[in-house]
Amino acid sequence: MPVSTLDNKLIAVMGATGLQGGAVVTALLAAGHEASLIRAITRDPTGPKATALADKGIQVVQGDADDEASMAKAFENAYGAFLVTNFWADMNMSHEIAQTKTLENAVIAASVTHVVLSTLEDTRPVINAAADKESWKVLEEASGSYVPHFDGKGAASKEFFASAAPTTLLHTSFYYDNFINYGMGPKKHAEDQPAAITFPTGDGAIPMCSVPDIGRRVVSILKDPETINTVQGVIGASHTGQEMADLFGKVLGTPVVFNTVETAAYASFGFPGAADLANMFRFWVSFKPVHRDVATTQKCLGGKLDTLEEWIEANKAAFQ
Repeated sequence: MPVSTLDNKLIAVMGATGLQGGAVVTALLAAGHEASLIRAITRDPTGPKATALADKGIQVVQGDADDEASMAKAFENAYGAFLVTNFWADMNMSHEIAQTKTLENAVIAASVTHVVLSTLEDTRPVINAAADKESWKVLEEASGSYVPHFDGKGAASKEFFASAAPTTLLHTSFYYDNFINYGMGPKKHAEDQPAAITFPTGDGAIPMCSVPDIGRRVVSILKDPETINTVQGVIGASHTGQEMADLFGKVLGTPVVFNTVETAAYASFGFPGAADLANMFRFWVSFKPVHRDVATTQKCLGGKLDTLEEWIEANKAAFQ
């Protein structure tokens, strides 16, 4: 795999104060990239996280995915750009698609040489071709979407990929951090019961990875011009719910059980996005995830991937 240098090349990073973008910034710095050649794009350059980046010598600029002019300006003179959109900000699939189109126009206007777009697959072509299609609940009638936070990204990235922008699509996996950020980690439902994790996955495994490995994978892609106009992935491992529970129990030193529930039951839990996530989990255990291969990710990251066990160890205070 030919690897170029990113020396003296300006890299623009969307979401630099968030999880994925922040991981890209960290990975660039860890790879020895000059701080002044990293441009962090954020909606609020005066916020504490943005200020902390500026204190490291990183360029911090304002940009909003709803404002094409601001994004084109933010991408000016950049060799590479990492793009990410946030469905969960308003849980509006059409809005996310529109934002991705705005970003497409902006990187083309700015003549960015290599764009990495974080994305997920559109579940609709797969589910609509399945024998059990009728058993799947459509969550957005107008678009026929089963998993809006996947389907919007998938549809938008397909159009982006077909555009004039020199693009690598990066399919991400379930973050380990979701156990904290979305409250999916072990919980005690009664004092006389062990802590439990609950997913509608049965014996199936889901693709997972650490957020830092996403950042490192983005840097590996930007270093390799041959990845332009290709689809890549990042995955650390695939784990069943029981394997997850066993790893939590091992690290925390206390029993953790895995409760599996039906998709409809998980969807009824009532938290925002529950039905979307329920269908996501069903999709992942029903169909083999594409563009995600542990051996390929491991090779691209120099042989070392973050494991779920390591992540739990580093974050166990959040579960105690």
